[in-house]
Amino acid sequence: MNAVRTGVRWPILLAAGVSLVAIGCTERAVLEVDSETAPGQSTPTTEIEIPVQGMISWRDTTYTGYVVPLTSPYRVVNDSADVTSRLLARFETIPDSIDVGTIQQPIEAYSSGRFRLLVDTATSVIPEAGLELEVFALTRAYEERDATWSLAALDEPWTEPGGDLGERIGALRIDAPFDSTTSDTLFVPFEVSTDSVLSNWASSDGEPGLAIRAVGAGSSVDVRALAVTFEVKPVGQDSLVPAARSPAGYTVIFDPETPPPGQESRIGGLPSSRIYLDFELPETWEGLQLKGSTINAASLIFRPVAPPPVPFRLEDPLEVISYQLLADPFEVGPKTPIGGVLGPPDLLDPEDLTEDDAELQLSITPLVLIWSFAPADSLDVLRIGVQASPEGRSLGFWEFGSAEDVTSLQPSVRMLVTPRVPFRLP
Repeated sequence: MNAVRTGVRWPILLAAGVSLVAIGCTERAVLEVDSETAPGQSTPTTEIEIPVQGMISWRDTTYTGYVVPLTSPYRVVNDSADVTSRLLARFETIPDSIDVGTIQQPIEAYSSGRFRLLVDTATSVIPEAGLELEVFALTRAYEERDATWSLAALDEPWTEPGGDLGERIGALRIDAPFDSTTSDTLFVPFEVSTDSVLSNWASSDGEPGLAIRAVGAGSSVDVRALAVTFEVKPVGQDSLVPAARSPAGYTVIFDPETPPPGQESRIGGLPSSRIYLDFELPETWEGLQLKGSTINAASLIFRPVAPPPVPFRLEDPLEVISYQLLADPFEVGPKTPIGGVLGPPDLLDPEDLTEDDAELQLSITPLVLIWSFAPADSLDVLRIGVQASPEGRSLGFWEFGSAEDVTSLQPSVRMLVTPRVPFRLP
């Protein structure tokens, strides 16, 4: 408010001075202003950085599980020294009847079963020795949201880690090189009775499901889509009708499993992690008035710790965004409602994170500017969330120093401040 009033009064005073000079150049102006003390004088813009210890309060934490394997785009079958992963799926909608003309006829038999996999050849790795892609029936049902390498469901371990594998349904040999112009769609043919397998799935809603694994040291197959294709013979018909179905409960399990966050702040990974924090800025810092001043720019600064081990080390650049939280994240928890984005995304490039003085800098200017001009006690605690965009793209994450860090890697707030201009009568 003071800055607005000063900005209005200065042109009025200037106009008055010009009028008096026009009356007579030999007469001393009634109102003489010293340029060094004139109201509306400029003040220097200063960059400051406030560490955690300089805040009135600061809390930060990491919440996980916003994207889990079931809801992620990550569908990679690995057989490597760093990670082993398998796909789990169920086919719940195998039909037991089919429309023939205007009449629905029961299905007498199923035949010619194949699994169709659409593969991203650019991100897949086929070793020189090749690999074998295998599909197994499971002998134990799984819960798609909670299934991991060690658990079939919450608090229910597999008999054998990686899934209780039963009969092998089908297999496909893949030799290097992987020709991306012809091999982006793979078909794994059934090597057992199609009728037996699909009849069982039709009567059990696909239970207990299947697992897909790769066998071949160093192999990695990035699966973008999965389906089962087959032919059906309706009762009383000689012709076969082609059909296809997509899976349900489609997820990935992997070993080693993602370690839980420690005292560091984490972004990314699978399950995906976010940083939630809140803090109270001081009204002054090192003699500089913040409350009521113009905040030209304000940023959260995070400092990276040492990279996590493979396969959890972030490999590709990742965009990170910050946004306002609309409730106390330490009371509401991971489901705290979120508000608007506070600034453009920052690119988290793993090649830069290992350099000296590396930083992740995220704009929070709109929120701090509102705080600066807000009435006393109306906006004390600033609440912010930080996440990857998109989330759950890969197993990779990165961690940063938190308030609990005893080193120099604690977060801070960096600001570009123009103090308010005091109004003084000459």
